[in-house]
This record gives sequence, C-alpha cells and structure tokens, in this order.
Amino acid sequence: MTQASTVQRMQELTELIHGHNARYYLSIPTISDESFDALVRELAQLEASYPELRDPSSPLLRITATPLSTFPSRSHRIPMLSLGNAYSLEEVVNWDTSLRRLLEVPQVEYVGELKIDGLAVSLIYERGRLEAGVTRGDGQVGDEVTPNLLTITNLPLQLPEPINLEVRGEVYLPHLSFEKLNARRQAEGEPLFKNPRNAAAGTLRLLDTAEVRRRRLQILIYAVAQGSNKTSHYANLQWLGELGFPINPATRLLPDWDSVKNFLEHWESERRHLDYDVDGIVLKANSLEDQAALGMTAKSPRWAVAFKFTAEQAVSTLREIEIGVGRTGVLTPVALLDPVELNGTTVSRATLHNYDQIERLQLCLGDQVLVEKGGEIIPKIVAVHLPAPVSESRPIDRPTACPACDSLVIQYPGEIDWRCPNPKCLAQLQERLLHFVSRRAMDIDAVGPALLDQLLNRQLVRSAADLYRLKIEDLTPLERMGLKSAQNVVLAIGQSRQRPLPRFLHALGIPHVGEKTAQLLARKYGSLETLQQADQEELAAIHEIGPVIAESVARYFRSTETKALLQEFWEAGVRPQELQVQQAPDSLLKEKTVVLTGTLSEPRDVWKQRLEDAGARISGSVSKKTDYVLAGEKAGSKLEKAEKLKVPVISEDQARNWLSGSSNNE
Repeated sequence: MTQASTVQRMQELTELIHGHNARYYLSIPTISDESFDALVRELAQLEASYPELRDPSSPLLRITATPLSTFPSRSHRIPMLSLGNAYSLEEVVNWDTSLRRLLEVPQVEYVGELKIDGLAVSLIYERGRLEAGVTRGDGQVGDEVTPNLLTITNLPLQLPEPINLEVRGEVYLPHLSFEKLNARRQAEGEPLFKNPRNAAAGTLRLLDTAEVRRRRLQILIYAVAQGSNKTSHYANLQWLGELGFPINPATRLLPDWDSVKNFLEHWESERRHLDYDVDGIVLKANSLEDQAALGMTAKSPRWAVAFKFTAEQAVSTLREIEIGVGRTGVLTPVALLDPVELNGTTVSRATLHNYDQIERLQLCLGDQVLVEKGGEIIPKIVAVHLPAPVSESRPIDRPTACPACDSLVIQYPGEIDWRCPNPKCLAQLQERLLHFVSRRAMDIDAVGPALLDQLLNRQLVRSAADLYRLKIEDLTPLERMGLKSAQNVVLAIGQSRQRPLPRFLHALGIPHVGEKTAQLLARKYGSLETLQQADQEELAAIHEIGPVIAESVARYFRSTETKALLQEFWEAGVRPQELQVQQAPDSLLKEKTVVLTGTLSEPRDVWKQRLEDAGARISGSVSKKTDYVLAGEKAGSKLEKAEKLKVPVISEDQARNWLSGSSNNE
C-alpha cells in the first residue's frame, strides 16, 4: 500500500466511523456493532503503523489505550447544586408566584427542559479543547472521569473557537444501547442492569475505557457555568448549539404561564415515546439578571425548579416495621414489604418518616399498601390499598424503648419525633461517626462504614474524639488492614485536626444545625470557645437562626456530655481553624432591618453581604418593623408599600455613604 493510498484509506475510515457514530446517536444505526468494531480495529492498526499520518480529528482520540487505575477527586469551581422539587402543578404555581413576588414583576419568562434521568457532569474547556470532565459528586467535589467522557461520540473535544468555557451536561444511556448492553451481559452470564440510569452510572465509573466506548453513552448539555457573555439562559443554549454541543431539541422558551402549563402537560404524556428516561421537567428563569437577583439557598438555586412527573405506584404487603436510630437519636420507622418492581428497581423497604404518619395512614401489619417512588430515592407508603383481614391484622405500637440500647425514649416539646436520649447508644454513635468523617464534615475518606464497624465492635472507639487517639498498632490486627493501610488511616485522621470551624461544627452533628447554620455560627462567633458562651436569647437574635435552632444549640453546649467530648477533642490535639470575626462598623444601618427592591447596579447578593457585614438585618418583605428600603431602578410593589407605611427609602449612594461611616443623608 502506497503512502497516498494509506492516507486515503485512513481518511475513509475516519469519515465512516464519524458517520456511524452520528447515526448511532440519532438511533438509526446502519451496521452491526461487530462491523463497527472491525472498522475501528482497522483504523487503529493503520494509525499504529503510520502515527505521522494520524488525522487530528481521528475518532480514536476518544479511546484510551491503557486501563485507568483510579479517578482522582476534583473540586468544582462553581458548586453543582441540586434543584428544588415540585410534585404538582399547584406547587409549580406557588414557586412561580414566589419568583414574581421576589422580582416584583407580573410575569417571568422561563425555559423548559426535560430532566434526563442520568448523571450530571461539569466539562471544562481550555482554549477550546476539552481538558477535564468531573461528576457532580456531593456538589462541591466530584470524580474526574475525563477519559471516559472522551468516549462519548456526540461530545465535542475541540470547539471552533479557542475559548475558555465550563458547561454542565447529563450523561445517559439511550434505550437501544441499554437493551444491547443487557443482551450482551445475559449472553455472557453476567447480572443485568435494572435500568438505564444504573447502567450509565456504572459505565461512567468503569476503569476500562474500551468497555465504556462499547456501551455508547451519550450526553446532552443544559447550562453554561462560566465563559459566556450572553444575557439569557436560552441565548446560552443557542450559542452552545452553534459551538457544536448537543442540546436537547425538546427545550423550549416559555414566555407566559399558559406555555409553561402546556409544556408540562405535553411531556407528562409524551415522555414515554422518548429513547431515554426522563423523570421530570426543569423550569428556569430565562433572564440571567433575574437569576442573579434571586440567588441561591444553601442547597439549590431559587430561579429553577424540577417538576416531577406523577410518581409510579405499586401494591405490596406490609410485613414488619424496622426502627432506625439516627445520629441525633431520632427513631424512624421503616416499612419492610414484600418485594415489588417500581421504576425499574426492586423495592422491599419504604420510609414512614415518623409514628404520626403511621397513625394518619391507619397502618397495620398485614395491610396491602400503595407504595410510591417519586422524587425521593427511598420509596414511601402513601395509603392503605386493602386492609388485612381482622384475623391477620396486627397493630403498630409506638416504641417505648430504643431498639439499640433499651433506653426509654423521649419527645421534646413541640417536636413530633421520638428520640433515644442516651448519648452512648451504639446505634447513634455509629451514625454520628459516619457523619463526622463524611466529605462535607471532617472529610476523612480513609475511614468508612466497614472500618467503623470493626472499631466499635472492638471498643477501640467510643466517641469521635477517640479516632484521633488511634495508633497504627491498633489498626493492623483488623480485617483487610495491612501496615500501609493502617498508616494511611492514621495519616488521614491526623490531617483533619485543623479543619475550618464551620466544618467542625457541622461534623459535631448538633440537632437542627446543617452546613449553612454551622457557617453562620462560625462567622458570628469566630471560635468554638466564644460560641459555647452564647446563651439561647443571644443565639435567637441572630438573623436566620430562630428559636428552635437557638434552643437546640444552647442545649447541646450546656450538656455535660458535650463539654466532656470537646475536652477530649482538645486533649487529642484537635484545633479547628478559627474565623476572623469582622466587627460591624458603626453606621446608620447597624442593627437596622433593610429590604432591597428594584434593579440595583450590583448583584443583590453583593449588597446583602455588604449590609450584613455592617450589622444590618436583611428582610424579604416590607412591614412596620422595616427601618429602610434600599431601592434601585424599576422598584415596584415594595416601594409602594414602603411609601404607604412611611418607611424611609434610600438610594445605593446613600447606603454607600452610611456604610463608609458618613452621616450625610444627601
């Protein structure tokens, strides 16, 4: 074969493979997988023999020759937050009403997108070239799975422009690929995947990229995270399409409420005709300015919601109640059911949340119950389908004692949960330790459930502080724990001794204190010692804390057990990094309640932080208790209400002067 004919054949193979990849993506393949693999092998042999003739656009660039050893963790530059859910049209209406009220507009323009049941990833392009792809993980840190993402044939590796860009997308397995994969696994005697999402998740985490390519994952891009100068989400999607990214053709611009309602109703019925699984509709405020104004909660953006399709239901028989004990001592009843298929998975357990719900549903053991699996990962019982015959029915009694330690259970005033009050309860301790070492808390990834089980069973650990006393010789006798592993565990624990104070507070597992509240308390008090001295009244006065959290925090720190635990941490060398507490400067806005309205020259989050740093309290609505309304352009109903209540209205310039210490009201 001459060089010219070799080049020609390599070009032919490149075009053929690209063409077949495209037709496979469109679900109209024209050759068998075996024939496709033969083309790939021929091109691979030619490229190996003539590497200098390799086409820069070769489809084999998507295939890593050597198996991977692991996937490194990587932090997201911008967190990948989850979405709030709406389970009915009424809840979507309430969400829309909330947005219109916050934005002070009569109508919000939305973008409607299908919520594909796959795995979210973030893709980073440097100078137009795909440099990294990271799974969502916990929203802050994910796994870098770039080699596997390179095998996705509809994902561009090189953009037509040398730009820096970060986009978000959903990796999924089309029904055709899923059916072929399970047929192959059945022929090879391997267990079948329950559903396409499980198959896609397992595939994306395979270390063998050749097998990943063979399974034919696909991706659809749904957002720009960084790198665009467009003013709307829909304009971003159009631009991404022009750059060669696969955008879901079902996405629509929804200018009014009627179009939103029609979009939801259309896909509620038509989703069954798609070649991939969807579990809902995502609605997003189209204007990026509106998105910035609405901001985020600790877990999700306010400007987007996931409307969940009507949940699939099945009938099963309630056999027993298992009682789980959480890290704060809360007893949670879990229903044990006859196995039933639901949403492509076998369900044999369902949550009941609390004993009040058991009474509301009038459940008895032996009843046939209606089980639903909607937006929740864990199924739930929604009703009794058919009561058990009187001779077979058994009542479900509230527990009087903890199933793990036999302590008498208690119920705090104003709460519906029953708790085990014993801080030494092993079930609580295990859950507390799992929470303590988790990624969002102290992030000790070398300590997992299996190791904690052994540590507890051998009484090597009786509190989280005991982890810091472990020695290598304590660990080496344990199962699956050689010298190197023991050294890694001790090192990982030691490296967590000086985690930032917000992480440590979150790790303690104080009832009602999540990540956001832990950060709030850390910023307010700066050190653990100062926080311990705060009383309930002082805590309740903090904006966003409230009486329930204040009582819980105060109760936690005044308990004898907590004081002993914190002393153990100190003796073990744990020193959480303190935060510098910024004293609010003296200004006319200190300890004043301020409401923001209208279009401001800077993002609202910037103004909120600036005012809170100055000691002001930010409120979302105008009332007689409001001290000032900070108004920008196109201020609406809040401004009108302020004028009606004679609440002083100030401009951005006035606010800046007051924040700088000036008393000039001009």
